[in-house]
Amino acid sequence: MKRKNILCLCMTALLILGIAGCGAEGKDNSTGSSPVQESGEREVSGSENENGDLGAGEIAADKQGSADAGSESQVGSSNILIAYFSIPEDVETTDAVAGASIVVRDGEKMGNTEYVAKVIQQTVGGDLFRIETVEEYPLDHDPLVDQAAGEQDEKKRPELLNHVENFEQYETIILGFPNWWADLPMPVYTFLEEYDFGAKTIIPFVTHGGSGFSGTIRTISELQPGAHVSENTLSLSRNSVADSEEDVVAWAESLGLNATEIAPDNSGDTVADAVADPVDQQILYLWEKGNMPAVTEYTENNGNYADDPDFRPYMVTFPVPEGTEVKGAVLINAGGAFQFRSDQMEGTPVAQELSRLGYQSFVVNYRLRPYTQEEGALDLARAVRFVRKYADVYGIDEKDIAVMGFSAGGILAGEMLLNFDGTVNGSALDDSYVPDELDGISADAGADGMIYSFYGRLSVASTDTDKFASSNLPPTYFCYGTRDPFVGEFEECVEALKEAGVPVEVDVLEGRPHGYGYTEGWIPAYDAWLTGIFENN
Repeated sequence: MKRKNILCLCMTALLILGIAGCGAEGKDNSTGSSPVQESGEREVSGSENENGDLGAGEIAADKQGSADAGSESQVGSSNILIAYFSIPEDVETTDAVAGASIVVRDGEKMGNTEYVAKVIQQTVGGDLFRIETVEEYPLDHDPLVDQAAGEQDEKKRPELLNHVENFEQYETIILGFPNWWADLPMPVYTFLEEYDFGAKTIIPFVTHGGSGFSGTIRTISELQPGAHVSENTLSLSRNSVADSEEDVVAWAESLGLNATEIAPDNSGDTVADAVADPVDQQILYLWEKGNMPAVTEYTENNGNYADDPDFRPYMVTFPVPEGTEVKGAVLINAGGAFQFRSDQMEGTPVAQELSRLGYQSFVVNYRLRPYTQEEGALDLARAVRFVRKYADVYGIDEKDIAVMGFSAGGILAGEMLLNFDGTVNGSALDDSYVPDELDGISADAGADGMIYSFYGRLSVASTDTDKFASSNLPPTYFCYGTRDPFVGEFEECVEALKEAGVPVEVDVLEGRPHGYGYTEGWIPAYDAWLTGIFENN
């Protein structure tokens, strides 16, 4: 086989150079092409003379492992999944040495990518999942090389031994793999094609023998066009894995995934009795304890829900910095398919940037499943009422209040504007709800921002022109990428809104996927549009 012959030549050259320890992983492009450095990639380098071998190597104490090895992802209710592919070679060593295909810690033999995955888990938490195949790979070097190359030539999709239960609960997938012939190993193709990643974030890391990521980042994005593939990646040469712990920890910490969610620590801090503070950040519950409108009875978390039954919706304020001209207010709803709130991509960073630009900003932590879209919309309406009540304190005109959301968060904003704005309060949904003084204040908004979202329900945009026309919808800004799987839904919704006479602005990002959050440079255009809307109110 041509690839194997080239590999043998490379190995001969390595032996002449006195470099030992060819491993199983990182089966790089044997042409010796230089790594493709993706934007934001952290490169931790060792010797880069291993082009043509399988690279970084994998081995576990139980060789190929078992189904139980991957079942670690089934415990807990984490929103982080660390999935990695691992194939061992029979390499005997008792020391963790540079260039070897395994790492040994406290007598435990781990493959390089497995080791990195475990360091990441120790740093940010989350659930581990080892991607394994029904047909075991050979552990000897030459047969493994041949099988891997043959699978790639055939575009084979090896059957996986184990599977992730409750995949929908995960917001972030940290995906580790070796570079095999400048591509993903074929079982990783199977894994990526098995699940609907939707708007999840994928954070790749690779172990390799010299070629870095090659084109694998692009491939991942093509296989999951709806997901946001992070630019903050990690590339490790196999020669440096054994001594990489500090670098891996630093990278994992830079992801910001172990940041704790801020929530009120005083049950008395609610929008019903709090006074707005335009200078210091506030964290306020949206409903009084025992008086939250609901039609859903939620008493026990079976592990499928992001919030426990005692969760109370709340809002976090991001005041305009002192000395900055105040333009208006924006209430932000992060997305997450009503399974989670993607605050790190679509909440806090957006609020911080809009605040810097002159908008009193508010992140609304609304109710998720098992609650309904309508119940979440009432949470947003409650937050809008509070902002409108204190418009003078915030230094804004009460007409200059916008709502916006990402994906499911945008759908939530649309639900409120269609059915729960004005003085429609919680009693419209739950007749046991007791309205209070705040419910007498309008929840109308002067603008709406749909960031890869639409009016409608999950996956299905509304095109009800009669409803749009009768709901007195505000001007609406749409922003989405051409690679988003819901482009057709966005376009149909936009056309229906225009037909209904709703002013619409559309910002299309060429080649961008779903779920890009605060990245991709769309915020200045949104700011310019919103400034124009508020100036004409």
